[in-house]
Amino acid sequence: MEQKTNTFRLVAFDLDGTICNTLSDIASSLNRALKKQGFPTFSDDGVSGIIGKSIVYMCKHAVPADRPEAWTDVRDGFLKDYAEHLCDTTVPYPEMPEMLLALKARGITLAVVTNKPDPHAKKMIRTLFPPEGALFACVQGQCADYPVKPDPTMLNVVRERLGFSREETLYLGDMDVDLQFAKNAGLKCVGCGWGYRGEAFLKESGAKHVISHPLELLEIIDKL
Repeated sequence: MEQKTNTFRLVAFDLDGTICNTLSDIASSLNRALKKQGFPTFSDDGVSGIIGKSIVYMCKHAVPADRPEAWTDVRDGFLKDYAEHLCDTTVPYPEMPEMLLALKARGITLAVVTNKPDPHAKKMIRTLFPPEGALFACVQGQCADYPVKPDPTMLNVVRERLGFSREETLYLGDMDVDLQFAKNAGLKCVGCGWGYRGEAFLKESGAKHVISHPLELLEIIDKL
């Protein structure tokens, strides 16, 4: 029996809550930045509710309501602190390295497209996926050149840079903004139920495909 040829040749991933569990390090750096300003801090769960859209969004929602102008000081403090501590406790999710290697073995190109600041994203992938993140053909984070998710520009630029069509590209993410990001780019999307919003939220947000663990992608990718 002839084996079915995989439709997807490029799989692009969100980073926070999708490839890696970054929550504790993000929360720690944010709380240190808030403490420097004399502001209340957040639990990890509290931080999980304000991350994913952008650093600007997170910091604006972290400062007290009566001090909205202070978000820039918190942002600057966070960025400096997080650059030094982004891999203190952060690790890939269980099964993630195995899933990525299996996709690569099938001849699929891998990329990361994230709202995480570009220097942070590149440093994290280089550190956690030796040698130097070579598993990924491209890592693109938030920078001045492109608008943040859910604007599709960043995702389209990466796809076109790597030479793949929309039909050949699949995106994975754990938030509603990821679903909209992929939709705006004209791509199919798989929701990651292990991330910061959970399977029920993703389905309520319109996800057609949600997986509960990384290796499940290998079971369904040819059926999407």
